[in-house]
Amino acid sequence: MKRIALAAALLGWATACATPTAFRPLPADDPRPDQLLEDWAARADQLQRLRGLARLAVDGYGGSVQLRGKQLVILERPSRLRVEVLGFLNQSLAVIATDGEAFEVYRADSQSYESGEVDEQLLWREAGIDLSPDEAVAVLLGSPVSDAQLAPANAARDVDGWIRIDLADARGTVVQRVTFDPAGQLRGLEVFDASGGVAWAARFDAYRDVGGSAFAHSIEVDVRSGMTHAEISFRDVELNPDLPAEMFRLSPPGGAPLGADGR
Repeated sequence: MKRIALAAALLGWATACATPTAFRPLPADDPRPDQLLEDWAARADQLQRLRGLARLAVDGYGGSVQLRGKQLVILERPSRLRVEVLGFLNQSLAVIATDGEAFEVYRADSQSYESGEVDEQLLWREAGIDLSPDEAVAVLLGSPVSDAQLAPANAARDVDGWIRIDLADARGTVVQRVTFDPAGQLRGLEVFDASGGVAWAARFDAYRDVGGSAFAHSIEVDVRSGMTHAEISFRDVELNPDLPAEMFRLSPPGGAPLGADGR
């Protein structure tokens, strides 16, 4: 069933840009789209860091990628990321860390260590998810990839009060689409490629209060490159914790990796 659902989602990309009949265009002078975008951007500015436990499931079409596991996820905008794969007793089985420029990977079973410069394929090689580190951080935080050149081009509303907004670049080409529920919470984010197809799409659900802020504890991501479907379920989330820069680096070869608790 998982593969059937994934295949259906991937085939749905072909019509993702079409306007469903449930949505009706909003007048150009309707103030709600601009307000939703302003609130979203303001929240992104306030939400810079995260630490939390997550369950990750990754499936590729045809079974090419299958991952399941519990991770400790630590991140900071725009592209700092640390993921520890945890075992039954919460011991670190593997660690990947990047400060946005360099990456390091440690695997406990083989005692292997790898490092290098970050490239766009890092998360594809390590987790089967073809997103760049900054895209992954933006998705996990539910915050936009910063681009001051994007502006609302079209907006539509359905009968339940959900509002969908197309964001266009300076040439007027729609490059992103965001969907908000009646409470103003982000529910969908689509990023388009140069051909107008959906490069990847994310859905956000299970919003819960974390320190006075609603945060999505369930995220699903479909990535056309690699035809991958990922599901992330958060718990024990901390928003904007103090994170030293050393958190996004590992110890040099020959030593055990630095744990997220600093030991």
